[in-house]
Amino acid sequence: PEPCAVMLALSALLPAYSHPSSVCAVGDLHGDLQHALAALALCGAVDPETGSWVGGAMTVVQTGDVLDRGNNSLGVLRALWRLQAEAEAAGGELVLLLGNHELMNMQGKVHYVHKAELAAEGGAGAWKRRMQPTVGDLGALLLRHDAAAVRGGGACRTLFVHAGVRLSVAERFGSVERLNEAVRAQIAARGDGDLLDPREGPLWWRGYARPRQAFRREEHACAEVQAALGALDPSARRMAVGHNIVPWVSSRCGGTLALLDVGMSSAYGGLPAAWRCDVGEEGEARIAALYYHGAATRGPVRSVSPPPELCDACSRFTPAGGGGDRAEAARQENAAHDCHEYCPPERMEL
Repeated sequence: PEPCAVMLALSALLPAYSHPSSVCAVGDLHGDLQHALAALALCGAVDPETGSWVGGAMTVVQTGDVLDRGNNSLGVLRALWRLQAEAEAAGGELVLLLGNHELMNMQGKVHYVHKAELAAEGGAGAWKRRMQPTVGDLGALLLRHDAAAVRGGGACRTLFVHAGVRLSVAERFGSVERLNEAVRAQIAARGDGDLLDPREGPLWWRGYARPRQAFRREEHACAEVQAALGALDPSARRMAVGHNIVPWVSSRCGGTLALLDVGMSSAYGGLPAAWRCDVGEEGEARIAALYYHGAATRGPVRSVSPPPELCDACSRFTPAGGGGDRAEAARQENAAHDCHEYCPPERMEL
């Protein structure tokens, strides 16, 4: 495609990012630089040809899990830090949040780091030293990332976090700022603590995305999402999370929970995607899931607005095979598996 074809296609589909209430977000990137830049280009933030920030004053949020699985984690991380500086210089913002994989690296857990990348950095010992949160050059920079952020305005006001904030945590801290301070302090102290818990910490909690694992009724999970938002930031209309790979950018709880992680890294065989919210003329949230057509990683943009409720989409999904394309067949097989995991045939009692 011609340079900036993505930008032109996107501008034809959606309103310009001139409103300060607008926000765009991308989920887990896992060491795939090409797909990371392609996802940011879907937001209209990055020129797909040069990899430079072209989003002006727009706000973009990346919800963590930049590291591991893919073979270019450090390349993605450095590109995001560069783009963050370029965005700031242009009057915009690229918000980079912590995921559980950034946390694990700072805790010295390197079993998900790609073997080739680990070897290129001098092995596990050298990698761990660089990832130490207080003295390592990379860890110290990662420690600057927040665990949660509220961005967007009006009907687009959204709490972004890698996995999910439980009501007990929201009530305990009462603000995003205090929560971020506490997460940072626990990482810096010993790399452990209740906020870093691999089951219920905000970088790990899966109970909202997969409510049958934690709640008897889905409505109870949805009620907790709403209550946690009210306790942490009453202005936020929804919680947007990564961490849980779903077949499509989608939602639960009538849109109060946005699910952004589609396993876009090529380590999963995935494709770029983004989530975007604009405030409409009547003050309403205009939310869209953004993709490229087919298996492309650039070119014309496909918009799904609004993104579907996950289980509604799963109930309509029937794998059609890949038509001889093994990668597409694998993606459809994965989608069917994910639908079964998140929305089992028996469905939860409503």
